[in-house]
Amino acid sequence: MPDAAVELERASADIPLTRDARDILERASAAAKGRGESASPTDVLEATLHDRGTLAVDTIRALGIDPAAIAAQVQAPNDGTAPPAISLRQLLVNANREAQVLGHYQVDSIHLLLAMLYSDSPTTSAVLQKAGVTLYDVRRHLQTGRAISSMPAQTPRSRPPDAALRRRPLPSLRGAVSVSPVFVAILGATAFAGALLWFDVLPGLAGPLTIIFVTAGWITSLCVHEFGHALIAYLGGDRSVAASGYLTLNPLRYTNILLSLVMPILFLLLGGIGLPGGAVYINRPALRSRTWDTAVSLAGPAGTLLCGLLVAIPFLIPGMSVLSIAQHIAFFEAIAFLGFIEAIALVLNLVPIPGLDGFGALRPWLPSSLQDAAVRYGQLGIIGVFIVLWFVPSVSNAFFGFVLQLTDLERIPRLLIALGQAHMQLR
Repeated sequence: MPDAAVELERASADIPLTRDARDILERASAAAKGRGESASPTDVLEATLHDRGTLAVDTIRALGIDPAAIAAQVQAPNDGTAPPAISLRQLLVNANREAQVLGHYQVDSIHLLLAMLYSDSPTTSAVLQKAGVTLYDVRRHLQTGRAISSMPAQTPRSRPPDAALRRRPLPSLRGAVSVSPVFVAILGATAFAGALLWFDVLPGLAGPLTIIFVTAGWITSLCVHEFGHALIAYLGGDRSVAASGYLTLNPLRYTNILLSLVMPILFLLLGGIGLPGGAVYINRPALRSRTWDTAVSLAGPAGTLLCGLLVAIPFLIPGMSVLSIAQHIAFFEAIAFLGFIEAIALVLNLVPIPGLDGFGALRPWLPSSLQDAAVRYGQLGIIGVFIVLWFVPSVSNAFFGFVLQLTDLERIPRLLIALGQAHMQLR
């Protein structure tokens, strides 16, 4: 005889269960195990009727029937003439079918009750029907809040009993999220270059090491940024991001490597500007609501903010003196410039221009015509932003002045940012 927990896991494979349903099935399996048998629908019915406060028991009471009276009939001695019971797996398949037909996302105690009213479970359907419980009455009450079909029409409740079951539950992240070896390698390169700068092992190579440290650190933060988008999209209903590999932190899974990775790195090396970079395709129609859509757009900048705060930690440590910084000057120059780049990326991403996350957060709330135009001309919006930053000094000065104010709040010295930027020049 298999362990009760193992039996239940096998029977419920690929069937989402609420906590109430799982509790009932665990008790039914444990009771059957005590007899040295597999759990049957009768065991499930007994466990259901004794589980107070569930939707199944509340529905039986609403139909004017005493659950204890039904339980007494179930517990009556078996005379050996009862037909063979269906398996626990088949009962759960029937319950899952009921949940799908009713538009519910998980199997609850009420679906177990409905499945036990099926004709292929005669040991339970006979008892329930004799007590006055029918499929029609249970479904009617579940969806409308009305009691029994013979009663006069009532005004439906503003919130039907199955309202909670119609809310799609957050998916489990187990098996969906992983860390790719590519991300580990990039993170390792960042840490290795940072260690060499800190210990000043190769003083003559401060420039190349700074380039490696800042570039690898920037790619790391870009991965975190895009992971933020993908994670919230997955929780919000878009399962395609997992199949696309966006939850692995692997930058090679982005939709366009040239535009998503190569170009941002070149801009970083040539101009010291952190392009938004990265690109994960989100199936936005699959998201639960406009609020989730907005959250998906804001999750990327939230990841960039987190990375920026982590980079600023060395400057925020109480007691960090000028002497301590001077002893590891190459490291602090590099990390100061990386913090500056993170602040640029954060501000830039939040600009409400089509193609950037700031506009993405507003887009779901705009008229459809504006949304369509934004999708069509989004890339032009990004290009326009960079043309303005590059060729309009007044806008550029205001933008970078604001970014420096943010790094001031992180206590990153502007002199170290300038020295770090000087090391980034390709010679």
